[in-house]
Amino acid sequence: MKKLTLLIFLCLTARFSFAQLDVSINPISILFESLDLSAEYGIKNDFGIDATLGYDFGKYDVGDVEVKNTGFGLRLIGKYYFKPDDGLDRWSIGPYVRVGTRSGKFDDGVENYSVTNFKFAVGFYTGYKWVSKKNIVFELGFGAGRAFVNKYTSDEDSFDAGDYPGLNFDVTGRLSLGYRFGLGKN
Repeated sequence: MKKLTLLIFLCLTARFSFAQLDVSINPISILFESLDLSAEYGIKNDFGIDATLGYDFGKYDVGDVEVKNTGFGLRLIGKYYFKPDDGLDRWSIGPYVRVGTRSGKFDDGVENYSVTNFKFAVGFYTGYKWVSKKNIVFELGFGAGRAFVNKYTSDEDSFDAGDYPGLNFDVTGRLSLGYRFGLGKN
């Protein structure tokens, strides 16, 4: 039994040691008080699974009121690459799923308020990835879909924008810079 377990462990380790993994950050998101970190794992030579974790930490003004915002999000994209040159690169297309929650707190001078938002969206993504000879990764992408849930809840009321056509539209984008670990071709 120990030999079988060791053999399975070595096979799995060997498989993942030759796998391609692209790790990247969205440098533009920092300008908007957000941090987006991504990792894409190559399942096949022309197909990868991309996961992005996002953290929002910004402040913004609504009239004379300053709102402090915090939030977390997760986006998963299944990417099919058309005619890849070096592993997962060039033009891709695929479905995405996005889920996130945010919380905003503000004070109008009389009372403290809080608003939370929960969003669940599904859509299609397309993008283009360049990989340098030194494994530097640059990607531009855009996606659009539908927010099935886009619920805002305050201390007194709640509203689901996902129930209304025109307000249930979801958009996602990417400008990322990163590094490729592992082999280019699986």
